[in-house]
Amino acid sequence: MKLQRRQFLAATAMAAVPLPAAEAAKTRLGLVASTHAALRQPAPLDATLTLDQVRAMVFRAISLGSPHAGSLEEKIKPGSWVVIKPNIVALRPRPTYRLGDITDFRVTQAVLEYVAARSRAGRITIAEGGSYRRPNDPAEDNATIQDGRRVSAYDFDWGPDEFPGFHGSIQSMLAVLARRHPDKKFDYIDLSYDCVRDPAGRFRRIVVPKSANGTGAFGGRPDYFVTNTILNCDFLITVPVMKCHLQCGITASLKNYVGTAPREAYSLPGIFSNHNLHAEHSAGGRIDPFIVDLAAFHPPDYCVVDGIRGLQSQEHGNGRPDQMMQSNLVLAGEDPVAADSLVAQLLGYNTHDMEFLHMAARRGMGTMDAARMDVRGDDADRHMRRWERPRHWYGRCNRDWLLQDAKGHWTRTEARFDTLDLVEATGRKPAPGTVYNAAAQFDSPGHARGLLWLGARGEVSVRINGEAVASFTAATSYRVGQYQYPITARPGANRIEITLAPLGGKALLGLLVTGRSNDGGTLAGMRWTTPSAA
Repeated sequence: MKLQRRQFLAATAMAAVPLPAAEAAKTRLGLVASTHAALRQPAPLDATLTLDQVRAMVFRAISLGSPHAGSLEEKIKPGSWVVIKPNIVALRPRPTYRLGDITDFRVTQAVLEYVAARSRAGRITIAEGGSYRRPNDPAEDNATIQDGRRVSAYDFDWGPDEFPGFHGSIQSMLAVLARRHPDKKFDYIDLSYDCVRDPAGRFRRIVVPKSANGTGAFGGRPDYFVTNTILNCDFLITVPVMKCHLQCGITASLKNYVGTAPREAYSLPGIFSNHNLHAEHSAGGRIDPFIVDLAAFHPPDYCVVDGIRGLQSQEHGNGRPDQMMQSNLVLAGEDPVAADSLVAQLLGYNTHDMEFLHMAARRGMGTMDAARMDVRGDDADRHMRRWERPRHWYGRCNRDWLLQDAKGHWTRTEARFDTLDLVEATGRKPAPGTVYNAAAQFDSPGHARGLLWLGARGEVSVRINGEAVASFTAATSYRVGQYQYPITARPGANRIEITLAPLGGKALLGLLVTGRSNDGGTLAGMRWTTPSAA
């Protein structure tokens, strides 16, 4: 399928020219707390906010997080089809649903009102695909019943209490806006049923477009089922809720794209979820690759992140009363990588642990470099909290390795994912007596205690800065962090040297250094660096 012009431009525009380091070229982010001094009705961070207060926060964040075009309304061209994509993955009474699970409807309404009142858009659409079937779907599983009838996100009535000040449904919200702005068209599209089809009506796969720097797909397979709306809209605003995620650490602007994958193409019979999206496109043991691949079909033109309420520990309700975190924050900007980097910091994560951010930056979608971000409004440091991380989540493992060849020469190798396959990387097939030697290096700002997480398969010995740390046979099923050893980092460069003899034809390595809390996050302040030749 040929890429449409707007799709191509959306996929490559941000990657075309590297931004200079000048102040004027920095990407701007607006961060507004309910206590923000410029608000007419400031409120404490734990206060229950009104619709007017949330609206004021959203409008202020958008004005502070102005794009390079000058303002959001200037960036939206006259007559454009603007799509607003919130996160509405579930509806009550799904057992795992709870407050903080989906985008606050007051934030979504405020973004809708801003675009309707201030831009010259011709059509404004709310689009989302969640784990609920539309009323005319003949399947009866995952159907939501309200007041004796089947409903979807479009006509589900949220009542007056869950989002104080917001009453009714998406349907009623759009109807009000249509009356106020008769010059614009307002509608809703269920992305779960919007898959691109071929002339015979069959679901059609499309290969991830390459960015201007030649970067293509990261996922397990490069061709995806995608939706007509994402491909064809002129302007896309992602409006996620800020929360933790079991597999990729956080959910924000880019993770919100999982809801753009059409469930009609990816679900299994009786299970209305994106099961096959995970099964077909995960890679390296992570879902991060397909998050970025989905965003590549139309990268966000603008981001507004709902930080009013979110969930720690995992992305859906786990039954614990302390899971919901109230922050009363809104952030906005046109750079999704920068926005999600700020979200990671606000939740207490190391930004460099976010695999999908590295991939998105490689595609040219934005910057992870704090020196190229201009955060305006409230001081992010004052709002950083340590949210409870998912139990089995872990940060980004080392990727820069030195490997020794059969002649004793050291060469640099970059691992694609967390696990390095030494047989594949060296091209040396295991044989009796074969030993692989590998080295990695990290820099530490000072003396620090942590834990070395080692995933391995084979007979292993490990040394750090010349001192023996461990020597053992790893014969169990491989996983990242299966072996953990306390270490003390010294200021500056710290070299890790590993000798591994294959076992059962396998020679696998994964390396992570965590803090003393041992929660999967990289040791504070450290950075993996390219090791020097031995």
